Amino acid sequence: MTPLPAPAGLVGARPDLPSRSPWIAQLSPDGPRRPLRADVEADVLVVGAGIAGIATAFFVLRSTSMRVLLVERDRVGRGATGRNAGQLTTYFERPLASIATQFGESLAAEAQRGFDDAHDLLDLMAAESGSTVRIERFTGHMGMSTLNHVTVHLRNNLVRRRGGLREESCVVSEDADFLDAIPSELEGLFSVVPQARIRELLELDDDRYRAVLSDRKGCANSGLLVQQVLAFLETRYADRFRYADGTHVDRLVVGDGGVRAEASGRRIRAGAAVLCTNGFTGHVVEDGHGDRVELDEAQRITGTIGFMAAFVEDERREPAAMSYIRNAEIGGPTPYVYVTRRTYDRPDGEVTLTCMGGPEWPIDHPWAADEPFPGELLAQMDDVVRPYAQPRRPPGLAYDFQWHGLMGYMPGMVRVIGAHPRHGQLLYNLGCNGVGFLPSIFGGERIARILTGESLAPSVFDPR
Repeated sequence: MTPLPAPAGLVGARPDLPSRSPWIAQLSPDGPRRPLRADVEADVLVVGAGIAGIATAFFVLRSTSMRVLLVERDRVGRGATGRNAGQLTTYFERPLASIATQFGESLAAEAQRGFDDAHDLLDLMAAESGSTVRIERFTGHMGMSTLNHVTVHLRNNLVRRRGGLREESCVVSEDADFLDAIPSELEGLFSVVPQARIRELLELDDDRYRAVLSDRKGCANSGLLVQQVLAFLETRYADRFRYADGTHVDRLVVGDGGVRAEASGRRIRAGAAVLCTNGFTGHVVEDGHGDRVELDEAQRITGTIGFMAAFVEDERREPAAMSYIRNAEIGGPTPYVYVTRRTYDRPDGEVTLTCMGGPEWPIDHPWAADEPFPGELLAQMDDVVRPYAQPRRPPGLAYDFQWHGLMGYMPGMVRVIGAHPRHGQLLYNLGCNGVGFLPSIFGGERIARILTGESLAPSVFDPR
């Protein structure tokens, strides 16, 4: 990794610490590993037992009579799913208006509709599986400070309006120096309010922020969810569902007869394979002639490592999600800050857990879950991010959790969901094109529809 500079006066102030995720801390014991011990056949091979793989298996089993084999190289939910920010949000990592420019407003709006509706898919998964995961929903807020921030998000809202979607609420301070510069075509998409209202929504006395975008948000432990859904699938579909962990898929060969996979010395034959990994698994995908099977460059995962920290608050506070843009223009190099506050269940009762994040580092070597959390970065977060999360919290205190996880980005910032254009038996549900894990659930349901033979309309998610 390329280290970030520690803030002045804090060099060496914190030691490197073990990475400890609050979501993994809530998991039940997995029991012994269950690696694949013999060659096997299935109708569908799902690679990766995170939220994308579990959701894919859930909807395929629910919608078809196919035999499903789910293979995981580690343990269920221990990758990005157990090491994320645990948010329920439905916006893209790229402005919706930009997606509309590339693909057309109709396809962009339909993609956004799918993400918005994923809340219902999450509730369906939780209800049918009997999951006890706490799911909290509320209105979340994003702080904006420049004309660029406001116009970009209002143009996104314009796509939503034209597509018949729920619009995000936007308020602009009457004190904003850019108020009269907002283009007239965006009138009716925002309201003007006193600056005191901006402070109230953002829970921050920082008058750099002059506007707020608000929408439906939420929090949940996706790691615990997938662990519980897996247990349900093994019971409900015991006759046609099999799970193996500690099994790494090294190679897949796609051909007219289906897919052949080599996994930790075992052979798998399947009619179709769905890749639900975050792209850092090191497996090789080839056709029957030995040629590599790859996606368009804009759809190939590169990724970063995201860093987060959390602390327990004695005061019980309402769940919330906030984000604060820190660049002058959307897409600049300075990461935005995000904060979530939620009810956290511990053996001794319920507490309020406040989580904060924003820093990301490029990956220059394979990520390992047990790598320590850099002390200098935690010091930097304590100095820069903590005031957003809880300004009353004194600096220098220990954190209850500090963790890191893979962020599977793509250059095009649009998730890949669907069948390879030249190899229909190879499908994908991967990539971080939305914040939070709802896009993974949406992708799982869409993959199931494809495997039932449904002819779906073209989508921004289609593999290329």
